[in-house]
Amino acid sequence: VRVPVARGPQYFSKIGTRNAMVIAVCSFSIALHAAERRGGPGGGPPARPRRRAVAAEEFAAARLDWQGRSPLDPEVARRFGELVAGAAAPIDDVRGRAAYRTHALAVLARRALGWAWADFRADSGADSGADSGADGDRGSA
Repeated sequence: VRVPVARGPQYFSKIGTRNAMVIAVCSFSIALHAAERRGGPGGGPPARPRRRAVAAEEFAAARLDWQGRSPLDPEVARRFGELVAGAAAPIDDVRGRAAYRTHALAVLARRALGWAWADFRADSGADSGADSGADGDRGSA
């Protein structure tokens, strides 16, 4: 299997024990693809089948300032988290209740978007499609 080299920031976060063999309460990952002006969210609470957060992807593509690299608007980050959580279908089990997982997923998504966007703003790499960038502001999530 060949996996292409990532051209933008990527983050993964989870809520759960540090032991990799234990299933997380919930997890979230994001990869920003600046050349395509999109962010791909992934992960979530354990559920079958996995659900793609299409509304969150479309929202990020439309609301992030890919060309100007302006700081992340906290309302954009909040809404992104809501959309990711809204796409999830969490379950209740011994690791956590569905309501907790939904809330936690919104928080993880909001934070991960903030981290990835701050890295994107700080990087003036070829994949960005923008001329300006790094001003040292890491943004907030």
